[in-house]
Amino acid sequence: MKELTLYNQEQAKLIANIHYEDEMISLTDLWKAAGSPSNKKVGDWLRSDTTEDFIEAMSIILKCGKSHLLKVKPGKGGGTISHKNIALAYAKWLDPKLHILVNQIFFERVEEEKYPEKIFERGIKTYERKGKPIEWIEARMQGIVARNSFTRTLSAHNVEREGYRNCTNATYSHLFGGSTAVIRHKKGIQKKQNIRDNLSVTELRAIELSELLAKENIENRNLYGNGPCEIACRQSSKAVANAIIQSRKPITNNI
Repeated sequence: MKELTLYNQEQAKLIANIHYEDEMISLTDLWKAAGSPSNKKVGDWLRSDTTEDFIEAMSIILKCGKSHLLKVKPGKGGGTISHKNIALAYAKWLDPKLHILVNQIFFERVEEEKYPEKIFERGIKTYERKGKPIEWIEARMQGIVARNSFTRTLSAHNVEREGYRNCTNATYSHLFGGSTAVIRHKKGIQKKQNIRDNLSVTELRAIELSELLAKENIENRNLYGNGPCEIACRQSSKAVANAIIQSRKPITNNI
């Protein structure tokens, strides 16, 4: 059991420290996770004949140029990123233990494609490891589903670029008295931390209801564009905030 616990801890740390986006994984982060061995740098591996042949085969099979399989991101936090299959091959060459961990994560994601409920199971376990109670986890998970539905509606109603941020800030405006920056300041939430991971059950439920109401109003009233959808979000936020304020008034016999 101790080995399993250690394994899960290492896996969680690996996921947190390795950048993964659109099937591209940071080879630089993998190298760092292995302890930054000087004799196994990313560039050395990429220059080998075996690696070049492998990437060439990948290019042929996926019918895309090598530039789509391997990229270099400049600046702070940058590095070399590659298609996930290339990353798996690099992890195998880099470190056996790391290779096992990366493979395990990869196969878990394959399982989640077949059985989507496993995504929620993983999310629940992750939040449990962080000490979150089940009532909070339930609110957070339902809020994620509601948020995804809400943003799909915004997209379908021609909300673009900064419009998503403005709609989110409009939702927060009456519930928290300001934008995301205000919330972070009030609650001491760091820039890299997810705001909603640091809210109470009531706050999460309030946001969920506000976004559901805004979604309904946008669809029923056929609102389109950044401005009208932002107004709908602000109105819904105000309605939910007023309901919360009313519910917290002292109880009297004159109801």
